[in-house]
Amino acid sequence: MDMNFDVTKVFQDRLAESMGLDKYQYIMEQVGKTDVSQDADFQRTFNGFYVVRRNEAWRKVYYEYFERVKTRTPTFEEILTHMYKCTGNVEPSFSSKMLASIFPEKPIWDKYVVQNLNLQLIGTTQEEKLRNAISVYAKMETWYADFLKTDKAAECIAAFDRVMPDYKHISSIKKIDSILWSIR
Repeated sequence: MDMNFDVTKVFQDRLAESMGLDKYQYIMEQVGKTDVSQDADFQRTFNGFYVVRRNEAWRKVYYEYFERVKTRTPTFEEILTHMYKCTGNVEPSFSSKMLASIFPEKPIWDKYVVQNLNLQLIGTTQEEKLRNAISVYAKMETWYADFLKTDKAAECIAAFDRVMPDYKHISSIKKIDSILWSIR
């Protein structure tokens, strides 16, 4: 065996793979290039990375809407409300993932991130959950905006860039999101 290999690169690649950054990078490269409503490879990668376990009818609604709005400036509230009207479900996580795929500087609603930020979706009716999800997401955006101004955020981003130089180009929010997601 040739022992001439870059050990730092080996570790970076394994860490990036464990965090799904290779799949994330593919999603971000393809979202603007492909018709996400028709591209089975894109959908398979997106579904795998974001753990989309919904039926075909739900996915059809999701990806057709995704394709329609990806060249506009949709808001979290618009995506969430559209999905609620079309499916009857309040889907803050998948709504944020669509939004963050269009705008990488937007945070992703993930159960581990929400837990780490001490936020919670509450409500006894779907309408209450819808209103609460909009409020919680606004709090997430505020938290990220405030946190990104701190020395701790600069330390996290610098460490991320040092350990994963091939992924320096991803957004600061995604770097912080990756760290929060990894803290379980």
